[in-house]
Amino acid sequence: MSFRIKEANTEEKLACVRKLYEESFPKSEKKPFSMILEKREEGFFDILAIEDERGQFCGLAIMLLACDLALLDYLAIAPEYQGGGAGSSALRELRDRYGDERLVVEIETTLGEEAERAENAGERLRRKAFYLRNGMVPMDFMVELFGVEMEILTFGRELTFEEYYSIYEAVLPKKMMDKIRLV
Repeated sequence: MSFRIKEANTEEKLACVRKLYEESFPKSEKKPFSMILEKREEGFFDILAIEDERGQFCGLAIMLLACDLALLDYLAIAPEYQGGGAGSSALRELRDRYGDERLVVEIETTLGEEAERAENAGERLRRKAFYLRNGMVPMDFMVELFGVEMEILTFGRELTFEEYYSIYEAVLPKKMMDKIRLV
């Protein structure tokens, strides 16, 4: 089965994206969807629908765009399409769309005792394996992002903490920037 990414530019597509977004991510990791929509109008977010060859909605990718970087802020595949290649296909399309040198991903840390004991430890390991299998490599720094320790991955681009930080600095209010720090 083949998959493709399209702008979620209709009310129907946006409704599908929003529903999957709300179901797929813990409250502590979600930005208000209204903020994503608002910032999209300012050019900071791409809201993308992943579709199969029949045009059926299969998943979402929400990209945060700033400072010549494209942060894959959210990627979710609908449960009935998981394991069928939709995620890998979407990642290839995102790589083509935004370029090897620009694409950045954050994942909950898989390192250390706390990560090993986390309720979702297995999910974290599967997520990291997915990105590594698809050619991404971890950077040599980690961040604490709103209280959650995250590993940063790219397609080989050397990225500094300062460059990573600048993505959020361009979009978030200054009062929130102390919620992002180098670990």
